Amino acid sequence: MGMLDSKSSVSWFTAAVCLLVCFYYYYFFFNRATVEVEIDVEQPSILKVYWAAPGELFSEKNRAMIRVEPGMRSYSFYLADLGAIERLRFDPFQYEGSGAVGRIEVSQSGYLPITLDLPTASDTNNIAALEENGKLVRVHTDGRDPNFVFETHHQRIPVNWFGELLRYLSICVFIVLAARACGPLQKNYGYVPFLLAVVLSLIVVMASVSKRNAHPDEYVHLQASAYYQNHVLPPAVDSEDIKDSYSVYGVSRLNNGEIYYLLAGKFSNLFSLVHADRLLVLRAFNIFLFGLIFLYTLRSVEARLVALPFLLSPQVWYVFSYCVSDAFGLFLCFLASCELARGNSYVNRVLDTRHDSNPTLPMIVTALLLGMLMLLKINYYPFIILIYAIFFWRWMQNREGRWKIAGRIIACTVIALLIAGLRIGADYYVNGVDRTEKISTMQEERAHHWYKPSTELDRKHISMFMKERGVSLKQMIVRHKWFAHTFETGVGKYGYFTISGGETYYRLVKWCGILFLVIVSGTALVRNDLETRLLALLAAGLGAGLIAASLHRSWTVDFQAQGRYLFPLLPMLGLVIARTFARVNSKLLTLASLHLFLLSFYSFVWIAITAIPKK
Repeated sequence: MGMLDSKSSVSWFTAAVCLLVCFYYYYFFFNRATVEVEIDVEQPSILKVYWAAPGELFSEKNRAMIRVEPGMRSYSFYLADLGAIERLRFDPFQYEGSGAVGRIEVSQSGYLPITLDLPTASDTNNIAALEENGKLVRVHTDGRDPNFVFETHHQRIPVNWFGELLRYLSICVFIVLAARACGPLQKNYGYVPFLLAVVLSLIVVMASVSKRNAHPDEYVHLQASAYYQNHVLPPAVDSEDIKDSYSVYGVSRLNNGEIYYLLAGKFSNLFSLVHADRLLVLRAFNIFLFGLIFLYTLRSVEARLVALPFLLSPQVWYVFSYCVSDAFGLFLCFLASCELARGNSYVNRVLDTRHDSNPTLPMIVTALLLGMLMLLKINYYPFIILIYAIFFWRWMQNREGRWKIAGRIIACTVIALLIAGLRIGADYYVNGVDRTEKISTMQEERAHHWYKPSTELDRKHISMFMKERGVSLKQMIVRHKWFAHTFETGVGKYGYFTISGGETYYRLVKWCGILFLVIVSGTALVRNDLETRLLALLAAGLGAGLIAASLHRSWTVDFQAQGRYLFPLLPMLGLVIARTFARVNSKLLTLASLHLFLLSFYSFVWIAITAIPKK
């Protein structure tokens, strides 16, 4: 079914896109204040700016923050509408010591620029002294929460509405021309690979410009991948060669059984004859994986629909832009979903006994895919459950070839277990049967004292073992906002979760995401056959179970409200979409998808790439 069926639908769809883009330009660029700061810090820290409307207090709700690094001087980020701001609080860094602050300018169309001069602040906190040296002010603090409070006293000036109108007309003309030029992409969701190509280019930019370890725990992923550049077998747990791969928790990614680091390390060796940046080389494997997803969608409509959810969250793009194993997990689940969605795929040929074709190659491919899935992190195991549930359904439906299918599935499972067993067995071969005890010993030895198993509960990090501390599950959800943090880190929080969008961005993503899910689930549950309905319900049940498991772990072990732990839900959703596309309203699905893509594009370009610490 094509995306558009008539000239009227072309006009309706194009007009809707024009209105959306013009609205987002007005809200995210024209009607928001921009802060430009020059600052030189002694150590990596967080710069924060809080704002308060008349009669309000400063709160975490109204806050913008950005990670600042030694060696970087200029930073820029967005606030809210300046007309609604009465006071600003400037927190230059979060440590006791000193730093040099230069120009701080707040600007917005329709207002005179405001320059914040630190010595003229109406109130301060933890400020020991200020030393003026030309255009720089050196700030000396006597606490870890230094800040300056300013009255804004903003002054309106006339807006060049003629110039603004030209901008809106330019936006609309560009969209109309693009819609006509991309006419062939309207058929069979051809716009999906086109948008994936755009995302791939953004991923390359992020991987190229971002600083080492500007991303969550990247340093341990990099060390784990670098180990396999010169090794094949897993390392000894106590080897000095891997001491830098241990995190503050006292664990190494090299000891968790994942196959990702072996593949990433060996892939990086392909660039050994090229004088390429070593950091980019170690990130290149994830870029390559996303490139394969793009290439797959060029040939397969089902693959386009499976990949559609990957376009809806910039956090997905983000994990493909640095060295982290979640990218490989998403890639494998994408392949598995495509195999289940395509009628003549290798997996479906294993389950088809109506033809006399040789099942050897399909069984090998299926077993290899299952074996690799078994070597992912545990949060990807629900996807394995989904696969075997589909196997069971097909077995139940095929009465004549039931036992032949059972034999093939059992054979594939045995081979998959052998593949996974090779990786796990190699680990025990190197470390012996007391491997678990050795890992516990190293955890005690190398963990930060906040995370050592032997540290008393009241001296551990405050995020650890919250249930034992007396925090109820209700408090986890209401007071600590587990669902809100998980959602925000799943749709656009970058760096060490210090680079984020505004509250309105997350609210827009939430409601647009709900609309998207209503379109997909409504089609799957109301307008489809029994198998598709059961698939949708199973995916929803597995998703609920994964969310519950993540919440439980945050409550009982460590408060880690990270949306990427729930990413296995995306290829499940893609599989449901691929099974329902013949009956879904393609215009509504495309409009909802494009809406989320535009929000994601804004977040990744103007928040993530702009604010991420650069090389």
